[in-house]
Amino acid sequence: MSTLIFLNENGQHAPFPMDDRVFVGEALFETLRVAHGKPCYAKLHWQRLQQSAALLKIPFDVSFERWLKTLLQCIQARSMQNGGIKITLCGGSAPRGLTAKAMESRLIFDAFNYIKKTQPLKLISVPWVRASNNPLYQIKSTNYLEAIIARRRAEDAGADDVLFYNEKYQPTETSVANFFIIKKNTLYTPDLKCGLLPGIIRQRLLTISQANAIACVEEELDKKALTDADAMFTCNALQGLCAVSTLDHVTFSTSHPLMELLEDLLASDCFF
Repeated sequence: MSTLIFLNENGQHAPFPMDDRVFVGEALFETLRVAHGKPCYAKLHWQRLQQSAALLKIPFDVSFERWLKTLLQCIQARSMQNGGIKITLCGGSAPRGLTAKAMESRLIFDAFNYIKKTQPLKLISVPWVRASNNPLYQIKSTNYLEAIIARRRAEDAGADDVLFYNEKYQPTETSVANFFIIKKNTLYTPDLKCGLLPGIIRQRLLTISQANAIACVEEELDKKALTDADAMFTCNALQGLCAVSTLDHVTFSTSHPLMELLEDLLASDCFF
């Protein structure tokens, strides 16, 4: 089994034969940030994709050296200094049937321009719950219909994004990001067992906090923990940290010394 690599340059169409497993939702992706002409957290994104591919049994035999070389080719082809690269691992061509498997997967690299948003986010809670033991929420798959429905609902309500909850009404994540709250100079973020993606920036913030003696707790949160928080922010690989100004009818401070410290620490952490 092997992986075919495609560099999607100059807006060319990515190769998707109609028998590719992507059309039954069997595909994974990573979106990484490019800063100052360098791919951020290249190895961590490669490791997560490798682990998710093994879980779904999608062929993925790309070494880190080849992964990094292709990322750099992608950046060079676009003469990019700041932006992003989306890497999609498609299940590959296979016979009909839900359990069919491909012998070759397709890995597509697509660079794009991106400007970081600075406006604080307005969040609303979704009216449905997620199952915390659903494995889909623990991998970065292309199954985004739930997120699309939720984001359109947020847009109709004049908000920027949504906050999902599990069956215990514990907050988990937004449609595209993990989140943290700050209470009395301590960071809190939902435990992975609540049913959420193990985000790259989430992981780095936990590591950075421990290395810099910043109190940080992973636990099962509830709605009261959010309403009592001093500040709240989201985080993902492309955007970094983004302050939350409101959640439903609760207002948060959008500036906090701890948030500013984390942004400074993260800025010097991302080039490897």
